[in-house]
Parts: sequence; structure tokens; C-alpha cells
Amino acid sequence: MGSTSEIGAAIIEAGASEDLNKLKAIRKKVDDEWEFRKICDEYSDFSTGRNVLHRAVEIGHFEICKFLINNVKVYIDALTYKKDTPLAEAAKGGHVKIAEFLIKHGAVISLTNTEGFTALHYALLKDNKEIVELLLVEGALLEVDSADGTPLQIAVSRGNVEAVRALLFLGADTSFYFEVSDTPLVCAVKSRSFECLNLLLEADADANLYCGGSSPLASAAKEGDTKFLKCLLKAGADPNSLDIFKPIEEAAMVHNRAAVEILFPVTERIAHYPNWTVDGIIEYIHSEDFRTMSEEKLTMELTELKLGGMHDASSKEYYQAILKYKMASHLDPSNLTFISKRSLWEAHLGLGSYAVIDALKWIRLRPDLPVPVPHHGGDIAAAANEIFKKFLMAGLAFSLDPYNDETCRAFGFALFDYFALSCQIRSPFEILEM
Repeated sequence: MGSTSEIGAAIIEAGASEDLNKLKAIRKKVDDEWEFRKICDEYSDFSTGRNVLHRAVEIGHFEICKFLINNVKVYIDALTYKKDTPLAEAAKGGHVKIAEFLIKHGAVISLTNTEGFTALHYALLKDNKEIVELLLVEGALLEVDSADGTPLQIAVSRGNVEAVRALLFLGADTSFYFEVSDTPLVCAVKSRSFECLNLLLEADADANLYCGGSSPLASAAKEGDTKFLKCLLKAGADPNSLDIFKPIEEAAMVHNRAAVEILFPVTERIAHYPNWTVDGIIEYIHSEDFRTMSEEKLTMELTELKLGGMHDASSKEYYQAILKYKMASHLDPSNLTFISKRSLWEAHLGLGSYAVIDALKWIRLRPDLPVPVPHHGGDIAAAANEIFKKFLMAGLAFSLDPYNDETCRAFGFALFDYFALSCQIRSPFEILEM
């Protein structure tokens, strides 16, 4: 019929154009059924890595999916360059029937892509109730972090009360968060979902838990609707907790007089305020004296976090270093150094997905900057090299015991982590020339 690449291109075209008859005709022209399956599995779109099954799922063509899985026996968990599976594509597209079919035929439910997303993350982002229910019933993992947070954080951020209730019923941890610094309670306040806030508090969410972002009470202090503030105070939120500013100061900054009045009786006096009254607090917050003092305070806090992070890293306390630089990023979100250092330390810890996510953040913030490559140095390049070392070690373990499922999976994950991060800092041609 032609070269393998010509057959592959014809297969992709047939799938993308929803032409099942053409796909069947191509199969008849390929003598070896195993060879046809191999081409279907391995030949993919150059820009995305989607093969014919991904394409069929993406456009929602159920009959082509059935043909490929039942008759051709293609690999059901094929990965794109971003490590998205056909099931993830079904969740993104809202194709319930295809998602059910893939799961019935053995698709792995909770595989993560390069940014940590699983099919459940995508279904929640699309507010697709049926696919969310399907994945939860089939045992989707709940504590999986991503660039947009955990499934619980995403559901709360979208005010998806039914999904939040289901996730909590299945045991989702209200204290688990890392990539997105807003805790689930803060997500509830920011999404203005009072129902989600109550569900989280009923599930014993800690009203004082936060790190690297605003506290739940500080977030509520900025909201015009004071029921969030009152609810958190009733749940034991501390009005005297101090990030950079107390909740009452956060309320005064946005001229939320109602919140200042609620917080005033329960907030300990701040010594440097000349007039400790509701009016005095609001007036001082918007004075030149406060502006100068707050700038100095922010500078000191940033300096302390940077020095603390560097000290932790030099002592190989990388988790602590990452947390300090996350807190620093909350105060100075556009600082590239905080992001690149985190990527490097995450790579040191073998947290490939987090390293990739931070590398992508670095690139998105400054797309005009020349991207470093390993022989030029730089934290992002160093992160890629660190992941490459782990890839080599995983490859060695795999070569010593190629029939061990655990070493095989570890090798696959290490390979994709390195490829995903390397693609962000090198051209494909540089990778091929290695």
C-alpha cells in the first residue's frame, strides 16, 4: 500500500475525518494485522502526539473507537506528548458513552499527564456530572495534584456542590494541597460558594489552615457578603492570625467596613495604629505611613523567605525550601527566580510533574527571554538534567529486570517526565542530536 508513514498518515486522516469505511479499507490492504495495530498505536500527529484512537475519542466517534479497540486491539492507554490518555480526551470532550466503553475495556482511570491532570480533573473542569460520577464509582484517585489543584480544589473553585459532596463522602482530604496554594476553604470563599464552605467545615476542614496563600478568614474579610466571615469565625478561625497583615487589615484595604466592624471586637489591638477604632483603622490603612510601612514589611518578609529557602536547600531540606519559595511567590508572583529554583528542587526530589509545571510557569511569564539549555546552565536546565539522571537510573533498573511491572512503570514515568521537561527548554532537533 505504501510506506509505513504513508499508511500512518492515511489512518490518522481517516480517523480525523470520521471515515470508518476508509479505516476498514486501509486495514484490508495491510497484510499483517499485527503490523496494522502497531501503526495505529505508534503513528501520531507530530505536533500533539495524538494517535488515531485519541483523534476518534476527541471528536466523539464511538463506532471508530469500538472498531479500534474491539477489532484492531489497539493499546487503550496510549499517551500523547502531554501524557494524556484516550480516557482523558473523553473526559475533556464530555463523551460519556466513550468514557464508559474505555473503562469497561480496561482503561487505567487515574493516569496523570505532564501537568498532573487525570480524567477526573478534566471532567470536573468541564462540570461534566455524568463522567465525574462514572470515574468516582470506578475508583478514581482523589488525592492527585495538578497545575489547577486537586479534584477537591477544582470542584470547590467551580462551586460544584454535588461533586464536592461526593468527593468528601469518598474521603477526599480537606487539608491536602500543594501546587495551588489556596486551601479548599479559601477556594470556597473565592468562588463565593457558601454551600461548599459549609460542606468543608462539616467535614472538619481546618479553618486556620493555610501556607503560601491567604488564610480562609483573610480571604473572607475581602468579600462583601459577610456570611463567609461570620461562618469561619463561628468555626474557630483566628482573627489574630498573621500572614503579612491581619484579617481586619485585609478588610480595611478593600474598604469593607462591614467586615472591619465584625472583626474589630475580636481582634487584638495593633500597637502602631494611632487610632484603634473602625474609622481609625480604615483611615490609617490608606495613609502614606501605612503604605511605607507595608512596603518595608513585604521587603523584609521576602528577604527572610529567600534566605530561609537558600539555607534549607543547602541543607538538602528541599521540601521546606519549596514551601518557603511558594510563600515568596504569593508575595511576588512574577519573580522568575522563585519559580525556577522550585523547579530545580522538585527535580532533585523526583517530583517530575511539579518540576514540569513550574518550568511551564517560568516560560509563560517571560516568553520573550531566551530559554536556557543545559550547556548554558540555569535552574530550569538543571532541573531537566536532574530528571535525566533519574531517567537513566530507572532505565538501568528496567534493563536489569525488564519483566518487573514496577520497574517498567517507573521507567515509563521517568522517560515521559524527562521528555516533557526537555521539550520546554530545547527544540526537538536538539533532543534528537543528543
